[in-house]
Amino acid sequence: MNSKLLLLLLIPSLLLNIFFIKKNNDANRVIEVVDGDTFQLQSGQRIRLMGVDAPEYDRCGGLEAQQKLSTLIFGKTVVLKEEAKEAYGRTQALVYVGSSFINKIIMDEGLAVPDYRKNTQRDILTQSYHNAKNANLGIFGSLCQDKITDPECVIKGNIDMASGKKFYHFPDCSHYNEIVIDSYRGEKYFCTEKEALDAGFTKASGCF
Repeated sequence: MNSKLLLLLLIPSLLLNIFFIKKNNDANRVIEVVDGDTFQLQSGQRIRLMGVDAPEYDRCGGLEAQQKLSTLIFGKTVVLKEEAKEAYGRTQALVYVGSSFINKIIMDEGLAVPDYRKNTQRDILTQSYHNAKNANLGIFGSLCQDKITDPECVIKGNIDMASGKKFYHFPDCSHYNEIVIDSYRGEKYFCTEKEALDAGFTKASGCF
């Protein structure tokens, strides 16, 4: 077989490969960043950063997390690894743009907490979280730690990290001074006990 005939046979295969590569790249292009840990691809697939739990958009740090994720991935083609379906149809994944590990960058910036979902990078993501927290970066700094601004509003609404249960604490409750209000988690100060109850908080057991 001469070289010209071989070339003619190879060209269609090469063009077909280019077509499928481009099609796949187009499908994995990010067209919307929903919040700090969720985005949508051109294919219609909605992706959540595996192991990463950024603040809801309407909470402290939510806008900053969404903006940071946008600068990293919007309009770009992403590579998804270790994909896993969620109950509500979203896909969780480790996300890369080139050599950049997007999940880790969000954690490095202090814009999320771990969700501890099992994956090969869980230890790395957890360490990034601790580094950011110890350095008071992002949501772990003054940005999202509420302080008393009204002397009449001193009831602390705290959310237990392990159980997600909501409790409110008066100044004479035990551990009151140890509680830090992190608004990125939905914690806040209340002016009255009724406000706390209406928001779904219950009185802490250490209150008398």
